Amino acid sequence: MPVDILLTVVATSVIQSIFGVGVLSLGTPLLLLLGYDFVDALGVLLPVSIAISALQVLRHYEDVDTGFYKNVLVYSVPLVVVFLMLVTTVKINISLVIGVVLIFVALESFSTAIEKKPYSP
Repeated sequence: MPVDILLTVVATSVIQSIFGVGVLSLGTPLLLLLGYDFVDALGVLLPVSIAISALQVLRHYEDVDTGFYKNVLVYSVPLVVVFLMLVTTVKINISLVIGVVLIFVALESFSTAIEKKPYSP
């Protein structure tokens, strides 16, 4: 494994184990900036993120909001699978879309209108 990927995985894994996010949200843009393809970046980072999240859930299973996670699985996972299939089979360049989404997520903490929007399941 190349050293830049290994350092990215180690650094973002530490951040995810502390804050709950990091491997995918920070590792993906870092690997994209280092010149890796989106699918290659996800191929490295997704198993690491799933493993860390699974270990956290197993350790603190009583604190898990199962209704929320069921909604996440039902609504987001099918879309993720469909778009990953599109990216890998049709070879669509979605770098601009990924960049816009990441910028929106980053701006969320700076915008009071977005941050204060109440969550309603």
